[in-house]
Amino acid sequence: MSLNPQQKPVLAVIGVGPGIGEAVSHYFATKNFTVALIARTEEKLAKIQNTINTAVGRPDASKYYVADARSETSLQSTFAAIKDDLGPVNVLIYNAGSRRFTPRTILETSAEEFESFTKINLFGAFYAAKCVLPDMLAKGAGTIIFTGATGSIRGSAGLSSFSPGKFGLRSLSQIITREFQSRGIHAAHLIVDGPVESDLVGGVVRRRWEREGEAGSEKLKEKDLYLMQPSDLAEIYWYLYTQPRSTWTQELDVRAQREQMFSKM
Repeated sequence: MSLNPQQKPVLAVIGVGPGIGEAVSHYFATKNFTVALIARTEEKLAKIQNTINTAVGRPDASKYYVADARSETSLQSTFAAIKDDLGPVNVLIYNAGSRRFTPRTILETSAEEFESFTKINLFGAFYAAKCVLPDMLAKGAGTIIFTGATGSIRGSAGLSSFSPGKFGLRSLSQIITREFQSRGIHAAHLIVDGPVESDLVGGVVRRRWEREGEAGSEKLKEKDLYLMQPSDLAEIYWYLYTQPRSTWTQELDVRAQREQMFSKM
């Protein structure tokens, strides 16, 4: 039996957690989408699903699926289940990402970490795109948005296991555009240039501010000047999805007001 009986448009978000993934899923659900929430941790997914469905007031607003973005077979079986449960995916947002917060040089970085992070930051996007593109192409319409980072365009010391995958993600987005835009597929790469308010990254930044005393307390009062807010970012994803076909954006970069703009070198 379909879990989407009213055949609402379907959004699939890979990399759902507190922060961007949850905020984007919630925002699209308020816009009458049914959202497939995809990540590795079931407990986290179940909590987010319940939060979204309760807030939106629809038991079918979202449904979670446990999957590992590093595994093609895992994503293939997940997207097959999504199609059976909810219908073909109209919008895919690839938000999965893995990085370290304590820098390591290339010589200090293990091959295992490099491989694992690159699979999450790049391979999973490739696997997921291949899962949804056939139905999108059959329909002649579809949107795929990749969450990029400063590391997508600048290799920084200590991030050898992070930036290469993000560089590749940017290229993948451009390739999909060049191959399929003329057939109705809108692929976009969103460069999130700076820290985002969340339990993880935002928590690290907030604790640093607390140690700074008075100077840090001023930042805590106006966090949106320094930390991108997930709810505001969700509106950017919606903006990309709703663009008229005469003005499609392929790449967009965003940052908080006080964040220094990235340099390509």
